[in-house]
Amino acid sequence: MFAQQVYNGVALGAVYALIAVGITLVYGLSRIIHFAVGELVMFGSFIAWEVQNATGSWTLGIIAATLALAVAGFLTERGVFRFTLSAPMTGFIVSLGLILVFQGLAIEIWSANPHYAQPPLRGAWDFGSVVVIKQTVLNIGIVVAMLAISYYILMRTRFGKALRAVSDDSQAAALMGIPVRLVIMAAFIAGSALAGVAGWIILTNGSITPFVGANYLLRGFAVALIGGLGNIQGAALAGLGLGVLESLAAGYIAPGWNDAYVFAGMIAILLWRPTGLAGGGEGAHL
Repeated sequence: MFAQQVYNGVALGAVYALIAVGITLVYGLSRIIHFAVGELVMFGSFIAWEVQNATGSWTLGIIAATLALAVAGFLTERGVFRFTLSAPMTGFIVSLGLILVFQGLAIEIWSANPHYAQPPLRGAWDFGSVVVIKQTVLNIGIVVAMLAISYYILMRTRFGKALRAVSDDSQAAALMGIPVRLVIMAAFIAGSALAGVAGWIILTNGSITPFVGANYLLRGFAVALIGGLGNIQGAALAGLGLGVLESLAAGYIAPGWNDAYVFAGMIAILLWRPTGLAGGGEGAHL
């Protein structure tokens, strides 16, 4: 049972990690807590659902969700958030308003009824007492690949160096010729694209509704806080850890208290280390 719960937790935590990385990437550069990321995840799920139903291709579904959400990230940054960079709290409040706007738009387009699509992989492997679902293995692989690509870009490319420079000191970065505003826009695009991938994964795990993003947002935000807002590596590790903790607690204590386990753990860690386990960045000051 322990091995099964750990596996379930890794599968769950992988999605949390992907959403948390999107949240922390935006915060690390703009200091805006982008709460509407959960609704972007929801839109990613519905776009993947539409494309999969129209074409029968899950590959086109994940590509469409990723590209569409990247465009959404560009539009929201250019149309809304760039006007709040000097006042991050205003950006946070605006993101709360976007939650209601996006939910209402999704209900108008797709209704509030659950939508479901068969996952691309079916069946499972049995390893003794552990049942490994094929689709979750694929999902974990996709998340690991996305996190690895994100880490490589951040640590090994000129663009990644620019991201880290803006996160450390945006004014100094601007004096060195780095286009700070464009770098922040790129962070919104990248974070939204990751939300599109997360939306596709959520669709493969079960039904979706216009309210599906809220549950994952709260956990993604908790993971970002635990790992340290602005710290991508911390968010990835905290997501996996929190998923395993939630799964073990549900399996051995009481499954109805999942939210309590998650946020009690978050509170305990933040009381011990207010900046998160890996320490958060200061973010950009514009």
